Amino acid sequence: MKYRVKGYAANPLVIGAVCLVVGVAIGVGGTLYFMSQHQGGLGDAEDAGLPEDAVSVSDTVSNEETVETEPPSTAPVTENLSYIKVVVSGSDYIYKGEPYSLDGIMAIIHNNPDLSVRVGNDGASKDAYEALIAALDDAGAEYVKANT
Repeated sequence: MKYRVKGYAANPLVIGAVCLVVGVAIGVGGTLYFMSQHQGGLGDAEDAGLPEDAVSVSDTVSNEETVETEPPSTAPVTENLSYIKVVVSGSDYIYKGEPYSLDGIMAIIHNNPDLSVRVGNDGASKDAYEALIAALDDAGAEYVKANT
């Protein structure tokens, strides 16, 4: 028996397009099913590494030198949470809200050698500010210039 198909179904482009859509749908469905059965296709976390008998590049190269780097010798100031805050206001040196002389501030700093100094500027006179910085440099004290 011979069958004849009439209309748009007889067009080879339509038949090809239908086959393509069905094939893509089967492929996508199969991929989604596979991924759902295998945790996204990646396997267990324990299986993600190299097999036990795998040879890595570091195993095969024996003439390489290992260079160990040291951390920087000075820690960033942001990590140092203990400091003495001195604000230079006019020609006064303010520590904990009280005015001190330059010698008084340097005595406080000398009695706390493990603390760094945070120097603030609140309308400081140039001479007073530079005198404090020079005294800190002479004493070898660790300090940071702050805007307040």
